[in-house]
Amino acid sequence: MKHIRKFLAGLTLIAASVAITSCVKGDFDEPPIYIPTVDFDANTTISELKASYTGFRLIEEDIIIKGVVVANDESGNLYKKLILQDENSGIELALDRTNLYNEFQLGQRVYVKCKGMYIGDYNNLVQLGYLFDGGIGRLPEVFIPNHLFRDSLPGNVPEPQVTALNALNYSLLSKLVKFENVSFAEPGAEWAPQSAEATNRTMSGAGGSIVVRTSKYSNFSSLPVPAGSGDVTGILSIFGSTYQLTIRDTSDVQNFGGTVPPPPGGGDGSKENPYSVAQALQKQNATPYVVGFVKGYIVGSVKSGVTNITSADDIHFAAPFTSATNVLIADTSIETNYMNCVIVNLPAGSSLRTEVNLLDNPENIGKWLNVKGTLRTYFGIGGIRDFSGEAGDFEFEGGGGGGGGNSIFLEDFNTNLGTFTAYSVSGDQVWGWGNFDGGCAVMSGFVTPTSYVNEDWLISPAISLPGQTGVTMNFREAINYITSINDLKVFISTNYDGTSNPSTNGTWTELTGFTRAAGNNWTFVNSGDVSLAAYEGQTVRIAFKYISSASASSTWEISRVEVK
Repeated sequence: MKHIRKFLAGLTLIAASVAITSCVKGDFDEPPIYIPTVDFDANTTISELKASYTGFRLIEEDIIIKGVVVANDESGNLYKKLILQDENSGIELALDRTNLYNEFQLGQRVYVKCKGMYIGDYNNLVQLGYLFDGGIGRLPEVFIPNHLFRDSLPGNVPEPQVTALNALNYSLLSKLVKFENVSFAEPGAEWAPQSAEATNRTMSGAGGSIVVRTSKYSNFSSLPVPAGSGDVTGILSIFGSTYQLTIRDTSDVQNFGGTVPPPPGGGDGSKENPYSVAQALQKQNATPYVVGFVKGYIVGSVKSGVTNITSADDIHFAAPFTSATNVLIADTSIETNYMNCVIVNLPAGSSLRTEVNLLDNPENIGKWLNVKGTLRTYFGIGGIRDFSGEAGDFEFEGGGGGGGGNSIFLEDFNTNLGTFTAYSVSGDQVWGWGNFDGGCAVMSGFVTPTSYVNEDWLISPAISLPGQTGVTMNFREAINYITSINDLKVFISTNYDGTSNPSTNGTWTELTGFTRAAGNNWTFVNSGDVSLAAYEGQTVRIAFKYISSASASSTWEISRVEVK
């Protein structure tokens, strides 16, 4: 009987198992795919929103924009921000959330209800966000679902707009752009060493150069900057008046195939077989001093105002540069340890300074320089000094190097007005000197809080042009608080006597065709060359004429004037 009960119990378990099994399907149902949608439309384009910006404010109108995500925080190079772009424009969204890429992937269409958000600019870059410390900040995470709405699944990312380095403008800000056939000044260097929060690398090509800025938190920060030339895509931004590019990850860097160049030098100090930088460091301050050629790569310059180097913070290893009086050279183009460099003194009035300095020629970063000088301490570390100025005493990659070259006249206002003469026709304010851009002439009719009537001239000495051909002139200036460029003019004369009132003596002809400073900031701008061919064979004087009134007065700064 006992065995019968066990048998029946077994049959019961089997039957139950069969019943349970027969209720389970062979394949599980797939979860439904969630496709986000919106039931409203945009009523404003990104271009229209940015065009309406007049200053930081709370958006109180029912403004709705839409765009496609073209950059997010997936690589870590962008932090708590998205970049949206529509057919014509782009804008940065500052959002107080990490890992945004999980929800907002590249190619995702997003609608933004702007009412209740703030619009502002961070150093001239317009963005959407929220109030923080009286200015633009990040939209709190709890508010994000009230303002950002995904629509459909991620699609294609818009093609980047191919542009040139000399064609950058505000309409391209926060857009995906592409530069072709460009190269980096620091091949082989890490994109972003951990010693700094972010690192600037210089990218150059036809038309100029631009800063490529990379965060140390990016997942490619330790990878090397490529050598050679290729194509680079990224998001264009601006900081003050300086354009910057942010790549999303290394897939934005294409078609580079170069190799990091080997160190130059390593010889006997002759021009044909120059010393290396390592040799120059070994021969510093010998008795007697060693004089010879040293060849190395230009890697930076000492910051303006520094007199003795104590740390890497005293040196610019990337643009923007602030001094024209020196450059650092090293045995590799990626050197960032100043103790492995020597500093080359660039004497005032020499073509060595004119052609090589990084303030006026930032594209020279990474080029080799072969220069003759005395190997003795400069700025407290190894140096090359006492450049002779004689023909052939320097040469550099892609440049001239005549040692005196083709510069007929050069004034860089290092410590005073130099060879120029200031003449005040009216007003108590006069041309003076300022310690900006390595030294400059300064004129302003403004004395806080009043503008004064002034007419002031800054006049060069006589410049002899007989026997010269292909003569041009250029200068470097900064202008702020301008009301009219007609108040700041450049003139030339062949018959001014050098001492009398220039308003009533001499025949003055205005020189035009220069690239002039914007007039609303302190950024120095190179004017470019303007021909003086009409004055070849004659003796001339150059003058800078300043005008101000009781209602308007600008500040004019001139840091270099050259005739060549």
